[in-house]
Amino acid sequence: MASILDLLVVCMVMNNLTPSVGYPPRLDPPYDCGFEAVGTVAWMGKDVVGMKVGDVVGYTGINCFSEYAPVMYKQVFVIPAPVPPLPNIIPLLVSGLTASIALEQIGEMKQKDKEGASFKQERVLVTAAAGGTGQFAVQLAKLAGHFVIGTCGDESKVALLKRLGCDRVINYKTEKLHEVLRNEFPEGINLVYESVGGDTYEACLSNLAVRGRLVVIGMVGSYQDGSAFSRSGSGSQAPVGMKLLAKSASVRGFLLTQFQRHMRSHFQRLLALLQAGNLQTVVDKTQFMGLEQVADAVDYLYSAKNQGKVVVQLTKEARTLTSKL
Repeated sequence: MASILDLLVVCMVMNNLTPSVGYPPRLDPPYDCGFEAVGTVAWMGKDVVGMKVGDVVGYTGINCFSEYAPVMYKQVFVIPAPVPPLPNIIPLLVSGLTASIALEQIGEMKQKDKEGASFKQERVLVTAAAGGTGQFAVQLAKLAGHFVIGTCGDESKVALLKRLGCDRVINYKTEKLHEVLRNEFPEGINLVYESVGGDTYEACLSNLAVRGRLVVIGMVGSYQDGSAFSRSGSGSQAPVGMKLLAKSASVRGFLLTQFQRHMRSHFQRLLALLQAGNLQTVVDKTQFMGLEQVADAVDYLYSAKNQGKVVVQLTKEARTLTSKL
């Protein structure tokens, strides 16, 4: 049985997501921030097997905004050779795992290569499709054989989503999402991967197909003002229950930490797709270096200017802890 402090990891690259106020599970400050990181093993407990000091690992937790981090063994994913560039591994963790597990387990998305002749192509809508997790939802739905629709907010992101395989890209700055869905897809959307909230959520809800599934994985548009966690809000013009009842549809929530048992197998699947060249990881080109730029990275993320994953690089090279703990 491993000790409480299984590993000490040098955080070389990490993402810039911080727990939002009220986001489950609720955390009362003070607490460490950061949900995911990639680094090298600097020290490990005597009972840990399957890795060694110096190995490159990815891991999840709530203490990733740090240069060194104590990590439980079950939270660690060893990256086998050939090791991709470290920034390209980061998106596979919370963002990639959320897309992969949520689409399969909650969205019940079928795979063409597994279903064979019984496979039925569906219309899959991904909101914030050029973001950290949306990029994977687009690619995984396309790899599964579905017709993929993605939303974004500028023409450079439109171009990106077309490269990733989107069949229809909706720029919500120049087109009205609700009208496009109603006019171009009158039979409705079978599966929605939704992370924006507000009017975007309402448009998705109103345009579900019969027996459609709307998977809510976040409400990034409402995090900063706290409205995502309040009961006040305009709501929909028709009661949500009636909209769902009329189509035998459903709205389903997804929180990655409640699907721990699926994480390792899905990470291995995503990494294999990446190493085989069948999956792209889009990392925003804006560079953030060191702990002192974490706040800048968070502000940049909320500005909605990013394309793909925003990462912060903490150290330029791996280090090994030589002193005895």
